[in-house]
Order: sequence, then C-alpha cells, then structure tokens
Amino acid sequence: MFIGKLNMFCLTIGIAVATIPAIAEDNPSVICSNAANLAKEGDVAGALEEARWCVTQLEQLIQEQVSSSFPDKINGYTAGEIKKEQIMDMAIIECNYSKDDNVISVSLAGSVSSGSANAFSAIAMMGMQMGGMSQKIRIQKRSAVIIDENNSIQVVVTLKNGGILTFESRGTSSDTVVAFAKKFPVAKLDDSRN
Repeated sequence: MFIGKLNMFCLTIGIAVATIPAIAEDNPSVICSNAANLAKEGDVAGALEEARWCVTQLEQLIQEQVSSSFPDKINGYTAGEIKKEQIMDMAIIECNYSKDDNVISVSLAGSVSSGSANAFSAIAMMGMQMGGMSQKIRIQKRSAVIIDENNSIQVVVTLKNGGILTFESRGTSSDTVVAFAKKFPVAKLDDSRN
C-alpha cells in the first residue's frame, strides 16, 4: 500500500515538473527574449517565428484583460459565457446578460493593433450614421448613438482607444438598454485596451 502511494506521488511530481516548461514556453517575456536571442545568433527565420508567437501571446493577454472588465452582474442582469474570437487583425468579445425574459447582448469589436484602431472606429462611425433612426448621447465621456429599428435597440459606443462597444436588445426599451450601458464599466474596459 505504501509503495502504491509512493508511486502515485512520484507520478504526480513527474507530471507537475513536466508541465513547467510548457507553461514557461507560453510566457510572452520568455518568448520575446528568445526571439531577440535568436536574432543575435543570426537565426532570422527562428527569430521571426518566435516574434510572431510573442505577438500572439501578448494579444491573448490583452484579450484576457479586456474580458475581465465584463462584470458578472449589472442592473440585475447576469452575465453568460464570454466568447472571444480573433480574425486576422480584428478581435471580437461578446457576452449576453439575462434578466427574466430580457437579454442584452454586449459586444466589443476592434483592431488588435493600435495602428488600425482609429481607422476601424472611423469606418464604424460612418456605418452607424448611415443606418436607421439614431440619437446621439454620451456614455462615460465617450460618444454613442442609440439606434431604434424594428423593435431592436442598439447603443453603440465609440471607444477612445479604438473599436466599438455595442449593447443590443430586442423587445427591451431604449431607456433600459441605455441605463444598462451607463452602468457598464465602459471607461475601465476602454482603458484596459492600452
């Protein structure tokens, strides 16, 4: 019995030690440092691959920081699962908030690189101004519009650090959606994207 427990303990320690390099391999500071070292050694192809992986890991860290800005509850609404997607240079984070039979969908769309963030915001604002009945408002010192079309309400906020944050609901009053948007930590989420 003691030998069995000892074997299990050794196996557990072995697995734990084996996973340490895997965790270290995904550490952006280690990966970025590896890229620099490979470049110094003249392995340009290896350095480029490590640098790409470094950027990917840093982008994932930013997405985690931004996701943590989505609260579990707002105005009696409870958050569902946070969904994250990245397509080329575009990152999208979505979460549905439910209360009774009402759902308010919150989505953040923006560029993962700061260079194209302002262009993305400008294109998004042009699209918002072209469609439907809209009313301009401010939410936490950020420009926003309320779009009311076909029993669907959208509150679209232009973020200072690029991108747009959209609050959308069907069958919910615009006052309810605006009140929800005003309670949402818009400024904190925007600042987390620096």
